[in-house]
Amino acid sequence: MHRVRHSVRDDSLAQLVSSGDVMRTPRQMSLQKELDASSVVDGTMDGIPTSFSPALPRTTPFGLSLMESPSLIMEDVTAPVHSTVMGDATLDVTSAALLADDDPGVRATQVLFSEFINIMVAHPSETQVWEELEQYERVCCQQVDALAKLIRKAPRHCANFTNTQKVYQQLLSERNTWRLLGSLYSERLRDDTSTKDSPMMDEKPTTDLNVVTHLYDTNRTVREAQIVIDWLEKNAADDFDSKFYDRVEYFGDTHIAWENTLKTLKNENSGVIQPLKGSRPLVTSLDPDSSLRQGRPLHDLDQEDEMRLLRCVFAHVRSGQVAAAEDLCIKAGHQWRAATLEGWRLHHDPNPTDPSQRQPIAGNPYRDVWKAVAWRIASDERLPVYERAIYGALCGHLQSVLSVCNEWQDVLWAYTHTMVDQWVEEKLRAAATHLRPLHPLPKDFPEEKLSMKGVFEAVECSPEVQKQQGKNPYHLLQKYLILDEVETLLQEAHVWLGDGLAPHLLRCLTHLVLFLRRIGRITQELEHLCTDILEACVKESIERGDVEQVAWYTSVLPMWLQVEWYARFLHNITDDHHRRHALQLAATVNLDTHAITSAVVTNIRLSSNIRDPEGEMVSETTAEDRVKISAIDWLLYDPQQRVEALRQANALMRTFLISRKIGATRALFNKIPSDSVNVIMKEHEAESGSSNLPPHAANTVREYFCIRTFLDAQDAFTDWFDHYHQKRPTAPQKPALGSGFSQQVAYEQTEQHYKGDMERWNHTLKLITKTASDRLYNVLLFPEGGWLMDSVLDDQEPEVTGVSGADESGEVRPDTPEPNRAHHLSVLRSIYIPQVTSLLQNILHSTQNYKECIQLADIVASEQHQLYKAFGSGELQRFLVKLQETSRELLDRNCDALGYPLK
Repeated sequence: MHRVRHSVRDDSLAQLVSSGDVMRTPRQMSLQKELDASSVVDGTMDGIPTSFSPALPRTTPFGLSLMESPSLIMEDVTAPVHSTVMGDATLDVTSAALLADDDPGVRATQVLFSEFINIMVAHPSETQVWEELEQYERVCCQQVDALAKLIRKAPRHCANFTNTQKVYQQLLSERNTWRLLGSLYSERLRDDTSTKDSPMMDEKPTTDLNVVTHLYDTNRTVREAQIVIDWLEKNAADDFDSKFYDRVEYFGDTHIAWENTLKTLKNENSGVIQPLKGSRPLVTSLDPDSSLRQGRPLHDLDQEDEMRLLRCVFAHVRSGQVAAAEDLCIKAGHQWRAATLEGWRLHHDPNPTDPSQRQPIAGNPYRDVWKAVAWRIASDERLPVYERAIYGALCGHLQSVLSVCNEWQDVLWAYTHTMVDQWVEEKLRAAATHLRPLHPLPKDFPEEKLSMKGVFEAVECSPEVQKQQGKNPYHLLQKYLILDEVETLLQEAHVWLGDGLAPHLLRCLTHLVLFLRRIGRITQELEHLCTDILEACVKESIERGDVEQVAWYTSVLPMWLQVEWYARFLHNITDDHHRRHALQLAATVNLDTHAITSAVVTNIRLSSNIRDPEGEMVSETTAEDRVKISAIDWLLYDPQQRVEALRQANALMRTFLISRKIGATRALFNKIPSDSVNVIMKEHEAESGSSNLPPHAANTVREYFCIRTFLDAQDAFTDWFDHYHQKRPTAPQKPALGSGFSQQVAYEQTEQHYKGDMERWNHTLKLITKTASDRLYNVLLFPEGGWLMDSVLDDQEPEVTGVSGADESGEVRPDTPEPNRAHHLSVLRSIYIPQVTSLLQNILHSTQNYKECIQLADIVASEQHQLYKAFGSGELQRFLVKLQETSRELLDRNCDALGYPLK
C-alpha cells in the first residue's frame, strides 16, 4: 500500500507529499491487511484516513482502503495508466495509413474480437475469472489509448472519423464496465462466502475513524456504494488528461495568488499612475473573504485565473485526487485553500493511555464545525459555482455539486457521494466518541438517507441525464450491475437484440453473460435470454467469417443449438483446406463433429428443393447439383462416418435419379470411395465385435449396391447402343454394270475387308450383348427382394432433416425416420424397372434373341420378383406391343408366338 505522509506545516500549509499511482487489483486486496504497524495516518474524508494501521483494514476491490480520499479512496493512486496496444513509434508509422482510411478506428479495433477469445481460452478455470476480467479491461484500455492518439492526429472535422469516434466512446464505456464488474462482484462473492456483515471489532469504537471503519465492515450497502464511487473516480482519473486541457500550470508558473490585484494595490499605495486600471474599484485587501465582504471584484486577469484554478481543483476532487488538488492550490499561492480542503478528514487519535508511546494524531477534531462552514459556502450563490461544488463534494451538499455535473457519470458520482456522506454522518452523530456537544447539522441537511435504487431514480430524473437518455446502453448495463438486477439486465439486452446491436456491444454482452454464468448468477429461468444473446454473437461471428470465433462462441451454446449454428456456418465453405480447418477447430472446442457434418450435408442436400423432384425433368447437372455433390466430402474425412456418408449419398442419388439426372448420379457415385463397404464393416466390427450390420446400415449398403447395379447396367447399355448403331461396318457399294476390271477387283477387296469387319463386329456384339443383358438382368433379378427393396425390415430409418434429427444434446438419433425414402424407392422402381425392361427388350430383339425376349414376360409376371407391380398401364401396354412385334418375327421364322419351332 502506498503511504501518504504529512510534512510539517508552516504558518499557512506546507507542501503535501504523496506517492504511488498504481491501483491494485481485486486479488491484491489482502495485502492491505499486512501493512506495517508503523503506518502513518494521513487524514480522512468524513474522518476516514488515506492509510491506516493494520488493526483497521478495509480495502476496496481496487486494492485501496475504502476510506482514503474524499470518496474514501487514496488521492493520488488513481493517476491514469498510459498503455497502448502499439508503441508510439509503431503508431507513428501506421498512423498515415490509418488516417487515410475510411473510419480507421473500426478496422483497427477488429483485433478485439480475437483478443477476447484468446483471453477466454487462456482462463478456463473458475479461479481465473478475475484475471480474465482484468485482461478484458486491459485490452480495452490499450485500444482506447490507441484510438485517442489516432483521433488527436486526425484533422479537425475529418469526415471519415465519425464511426471511429463512436467506437472510441463504446470501448471507453466497455472498459469502465469491465472495471465495475470486477470490483462489485469480487466484493459480493466474498460477502456470500464469509461473515463480513458481522462486527469485526469486539471493543467499542473510540474515534471517528473507528466508528466509520466499523460502519464499512458491517454495512454492505455502504461498501458497495463506496466501490461505485471508487470506480467513478478511477474512470475520471484515467480520462483526466484527455478531457481536461484548461489547467492552471499551462497559464503561468507564479506562486503568488492574485498577483495582478496585488500589483494594482501596491501601485495605488505608491502613487503610481495606472492608465489601464479602469473605473471599477477593486478590493482593498487580499484576505480570502475580501471580495465577498467588500462586494468588490478582483482584477479581471485574477478572476480568470481563479476560475481556471477552481475548475481544475474540482476536476481533481472529482477524480479522487484531493492531494493533487491541495498541491495545485499551494503552487498557485492559495495555501489557505489547500488547508480548507483538509477539514473533512475524520479525527483519529491512536495513542494508548501510556504517554510514552505517542503516535501521530490525524484528522480534524472540529470536523463538525468545518462541515457547517463548508455547507454555508456550498449554499452561498454569490460564490463561483466551482468553488461551491468543491466544498459541496467534501461536505455532502448535493445541489452545489449537481450544478457543475453535465454527464451521467458525474451525476451518479454526486448522488452516490452524498449517499455515503449521509450514512457516515448518521453513524458519527449516533456514536458516543465525542467529549463535547457537536455542532448541529445544517437545517437543510436531508433527513432521509438515499439508497442505490433511489440514487438511480434521481439520476434518471436529472435534466442532464435526460438529454442523453438512450444514447449509451453501457450506462444501463452499469446501472443493473450496480443494483445487482441480472434479470432486468438480460431482459433489456434481449430487447436490444431486436433493434440490432453494434458489434462491440454484442461482444461485451456475450462475455458479460458468460462471466455471470460462470459465477452462478444466471438462473435456469434466465437461460433462454442468455441463449438468444449468445446466438446473436455466433451469427455476428459467422457474418465476419472468423472460424475461430465461430467455433468458440458456438461451444458455449446449449448442446442442441451447437449443431444447428455450426452447420449453418459450414454451409458455404467449399475449399477442402478450410473445411478441414473448421472441423479441427470444432473438435478442439468439443463440438460434435459427426452430428455437425451430417447436418451440413442434409441442409445442403435439402436446400432449394422446393418443387417435387418427381416433376423435375432437367437431365443436365446444374451448379446447384455440383454443390450438393461436393457436400458429401464433409462425411468422407472420418472413416467412422462412412455409413452416414453412404446414407446421405443414397438420398441425394435418389433425388437425382427421380429427376433423370444420370450424369449427376454417376458423378456422386464416383465420389464415394470404392472401399466404403469394407470400411463400414471394419468400423462396425471394431465397435461391436459383430460382423452383422444393424438393419439401417444393412439397408443403406444394399441401396448403394442397387444404385451401383443400375449404373453398371446403364453403362453397359450405352456401350451396346454405341457399338450396335455407331460402329457397325458399312457394306461396300457394288460397282455399276459394265464397270471395268479394276473396279471389280477393288470391290472384291473391299468386300473381303467388310466381311472381316463384320465378323469382328458380330463377335464383339455378342460379348457386349452378353454383358449388357446380364447387367440389365441384375437389375430386374436383384436378389433378396428385388431392386431398391429393403431386405431387412426397419421402420425407423435414420434421416436428419436439417437439424431436426438431432436431440437436445446435439446427438443424431439413429431411430429418426426418413419419411420420404420408401416413397422415393417406390417411384424409382416405377420409373426404372419398366425402362430397364424396355432396354433389355431392345437388345434382345435387335440381336434376334426373340425367344429370350418373349421369356421376359414370364420374368415380369413372376410372383417371385413381382416386377409387374412397378409397371403402370402405359408402360405395360408398351411392353406388350414390343412382345407382339417379337412374336411376329418368330412367326415369320416358322416358330410359334412363344419361340418354339412349328412342327
